[in-house]
Amino acid sequence: MQLPSMIKGWFNPSNTPEQLMLRYSQTKEQKYLIKLIELFNLPIYHYLLSLSNKETAEDALQTTWIKVMQKSHYYKNQQQVKSWLFAIARNTLIDELRHQQKWQWTTLDEETLISTSNHKDTEQKDRLTLFNNTVESLPFFQREAFIFQQEGFSISQICAITDQSFETIKSRLRYARQNLKAQLGNHHD
Repeated sequence: MQLPSMIKGWFNPSNTPEQLMLRYSQTKEQKYLIKLIELFNLPIYHYLLSLSNKETAEDALQTTWIKVMQKSHYYKNQQQVKSWLFAIARNTLIDELRHQQKWQWTTLDEETLISTSNHKDTEQKDRLTLFNNTVESLPFFQREAFIFQQEGFSISQICAITDQSFETIKSRLRYARQNLKAQLGNHHD
């Protein structure tokens, strides 16, 4: 029986993302980078897309992986690869947005967010669109902290990625939730 590559890595502790990154930084062998891209490309893209438009997210994603290749020697073994990669992606996106001088956020196309199954319910579309627009209306740093938390990062990891204090991140998350509740409160069932 053939196991998918992600499952094989789970059984083999020497293939953790941290080990893959360490091996890549030491050897520059593309096979390690390819495995990292397979693991993290989609989550990083979703993060970038949630803070920008499709073109900017794609550009920032490509630049992120180029920076990973160029700066792999800066990776420290005790760091979590996911946090390190997302920090690079975040900084790349900020640089890209500054370069474009574009701080207006475009609305994600509804079809991007709603599954293509046959069960597309109008009410569900409306709720999803409302939620997307509400998240999009949050101030940048609140939205960023909220999205990182939705991506599964702990507050400590968000602090490391954004280079902010624990209390600052907690405040941003609290204000983000308050703003979401205030704006969505009238629309809950």
